[in-house]
Amino acid sequence: MGLENTTTFHFDPVANPGLTHAATITKASSQELEGLLEENFNINHIFTSTEDERGMYFHNHIAHHLVTIWALGAKPATLRSQYERNATYQRAPVEMQQTMVTDLVDPIVFKRCLGHELNFASFTRFFINEIDKLGYQKVLHKYLVDGTEISNDVLCRIYMGYVHGIIHINLALEFRQAKMLAEGLAQACVHHDWWYTEYLTEAETLAAKREQPSLPLSDLIDMCRADDAVRTSSSPSYHSQTRPVSGQFAMDMEPARDGVLKNAKPELLKIAARFRVDPNDIERACAEVQNTAVYLTAGAQRPPYICLFDFSLLHTVTSSIGLSVFLSEPSLLNEQKARLLEYTGRIYLLTYACHGSPEIRLDWLASHPSKLKNQGWPEVFERAAYHEDDGHMSKLIRGIAHAQKTSKPYDHLPEFRIKQSLFLTAAIAAIDSGSDRPMDVVTHFDFIRGAGFPEPWERFPYRKSVRAHL
Repeated sequence: MGLENTTTFHFDPVANPGLTHAATITKASSQELEGLLEENFNINHIFTSTEDERGMYFHNHIAHHLVTIWALGAKPATLRSQYERNATYQRAPVEMQQTMVTDLVDPIVFKRCLGHELNFASFTRFFINEIDKLGYQKVLHKYLVDGTEISNDVLCRIYMGYVHGIIHINLALEFRQAKMLAEGLAQACVHHDWWYTEYLTEAETLAAKREQPSLPLSDLIDMCRADDAVRTSSSPSYHSQTRPVSGQFAMDMEPARDGVLKNAKPELLKIAARFRVDPNDIERACAEVQNTAVYLTAGAQRPPYICLFDFSLLHTVTSSIGLSVFLSEPSLLNEQKARLLEYTGRIYLLTYACHGSPEIRLDWLASHPSKLKNQGWPEVFERAAYHEDDGHMSKLIRGIAHAQKTSKPYDHLPEFRIKQSLFLTAAIAAIDSGSDRPMDVVTHFDFIRGAGFPEPWERFPYRKSVRAHL
């Protein structure tokens, strides 16, 4: 079974344990995971909120969470308890419209139906039918990488909603789950954050002119920090918005749309256009993107405060692991893989700028004092599997571990800022930063928001030790 099976979920500790996983996955946990994913697929919507309710879609993370902690060795009881806790705030699924499913093969209808949440179930069934008819590889080409009007449109949409579409698609390809692939493509199709399309398209057009030499992604991160317009284009207020009557957190002002791209778009585009990937160098470039994701996320610290991880920046790490899957997909051309890497790197630059282009302090990260003794990857994986959130922590941990593997052959290169000795420290700092307080519906107690600004740090304690070293 694999990406040709659109009827069930199937997981096996040997056949498809994932690119980075624990050695403790069992058949029993696999069976529990399959049942829970099937239940989630059947009774829960892909979003937990409407857009008007929260200013954006809050996502159903159950599939991401369960698959990740299964790969990290979670026991059946842990899978069940994590599912039941997060199932309490899910929405009922939207209704599938069979006529629409039939008509989506028409490009005119397909384009008309994009960007509407109520079409999610219809898009999901449509993509299941397409995978059955064409096979997953032709579906990837037709709807993501072939360079047609539709594939270019959907390619931009996988980054919308804070990269949740590409995370879903990545997990589907990594663990060989066709139903999840259909869900991920459908999720991308119903997002409509037009500013992503505009930014990615304009950056690609400018990059094609080659007015400036290409630079490593980590250097471009540093350039964002050094550019006054980019660094000051966002605001801490975007990351702490509450509605005046209800007091509820809502993203009515969007940091990319209303901040960075409104105030510093030309400056950021000039930087983003300099991230270009040679199709003959995709393996190193993929590892570079993954390494840089850890660099900008784990390095965004502010002494003398304890080490914390920015909730939005960490999505660069959690989305980066799947780039290795695209790299290994034999049906894709190197040019198509290079384009995907370029788009992803440019989104990471935008994400970094949205959060104030935080100063990178690897010395402070390296000196993090672990809460527990003798912590290796198995211990960190186990702690992440038990952590009571919606999967952001476990995905972050697995992404860091994977980046260590892919970065190893290039540890000597200067653009690989996170060296081998620092990955485990970063993962320990991440899980140590986690709160013992379980999530309250969609409220996290683990992460900081807007790490580049001083104000969000003020509610957190100083670290007892003020040493910093590499």
